[in-house]
Amino acid sequence: MVGILIVSHGKLSEALIASVEFLIGNLQRIRGVSIWPKDKEEEVRDRIRKEIEQVDDGDGVVILTDTLGGTTNLSLSFWAGEKVEVVTGVNLPMLLTLSSYRKGRSLREIGRLVKKSGRRSIILAKEVLGRKKSERLMKRVEQSAKDEE
Repeated sequence: MVGILIVSHGKLSEALIASVEFLIGNLQRIRGVSIWPKDKEEEVRDRIRKEIEQVDDGDGVVILTDTLGGTTNLSLSFWAGEKVEVVTGVNLPMLLTLSSYRKGRSLREIGRLVKKSGRRSIILAKEVLGRKKSERLMKRVEQSAKDEE
């Protein structure tokens, strides 16, 4: 099973893990790394490396970060030599997708599914709800389900 590591500024990683587990129960092989302004780069790299080892059972690790660039993307230094896929812009729908699709798929495929899920979950509510509510919303849900298969 592909492991999950969330690397974020502040307590975001902890909050996301708590939220997804609130919704669907305990997840295996998921950890978070919180980064603070006082942290030194080498300390952060060491923490990320240790957590990768904790969640990787041999199938690789998806690292989700809150932003592209900055300290959280010290994670990028791990993707060259190891079975790691880094996806930025972490949100709750990405974690829900990961929880469902991380067995029996390639790391690359899982990364693509997570990216697609994250993007599809960002909407302007007025665009969806201002029109024929139920028709548009149902079409979007059905299309999303088809795309994830």
